[in-house]
Amino acid sequence: MDVMVRLLLVTGLLMLAACVSTPMPHHSRAHTHSATQKTSHHHKPLIRYVRKNDTLYSIGKQFGVDYHLIAKRNHIRYPYHIYIGQRLYIDRSAPAAHDATTRKFRHVARAPQRTAKKHQRHSSAAYQRKAQGVQVHFIWPVNGVVTSKFGRRGTRMHDGIDIGAKEGTPVRAAAAGEVVYADSRLSGYGKLIIIRHNRNIFTAYGHNQRMLVKRGGHVRRGEIIGRVGHTGHATGPHLHFEIRHGSTPVNPLFYLPKRKR
Repeated sequence: MDVMVRLLLVTGLLMLAACVSTPMPHHSRAHTHSATQKTSHHHKPLIRYVRKNDTLYSIGKQFGVDYHLIAKRNHIRYPYHIYIGQRLYIDRSAPAAHDATTRKFRHVARAPQRTAKKHQRHSSAAYQRKAQGVQVHFIWPVNGVVTSKFGRRGTRMHDGIDIGAKEGTPVRAAAAGEVVYADSRLSGYGKLIIIRHNRNIFTAYGHNQRMLVKRGGHVRRGEIIGRVGHTGHATGPHLHFEIRHGSTPVNPLFYLPKRKR
């Protein structure tokens, strides 16, 4: 009888031990490891060494990260000089460079590029030299006071500057170029004009009361292209003005001439 009791006790202990130490099924363990590895990989910054012809913009575009955030992560100040061999930390968990509005802007800006060559063949040699130039020299599109600057506005990004002016004030082209958009289909901008100044530089003029140019036309620097209004999402008459490198907005105040006080 004692032997039977001992056997039953031993058997019970073995069963209990088996329950406690039951290994995780192979597929579940592999899934958990993969998920952990994926999460860790997503949040771990990538180290990227600067190569010849690299710019912060091109590196940001390569990894889908706003180059302003790369500059901030690596303590690089404007005008964002980098050197060959420099080590950069790329945080791929950072917001991508293109929000919904920027994706629309990029689509609108790129679409006319196929027809731009046809227009260019018939344009003057002087215009072609300007369009292909590396630098673009801007003027102020409106005489007025900057009422809202470029940068973060609460939880959102303000992609340009707002220049306050009376309704109907002339809006001038900040530089020579080709009108690639003149419409009111982009949400919030109201009557919007976009001008391409070379292969990768654009200016945008939003909230116009009237647009005096059409898509495909060429404009000179200082030419009147519209009238200040408050169409779209605007609480009062002003011009919303943007400068973009490709589809990435930059601070217009870095490019416009300084005003005398």
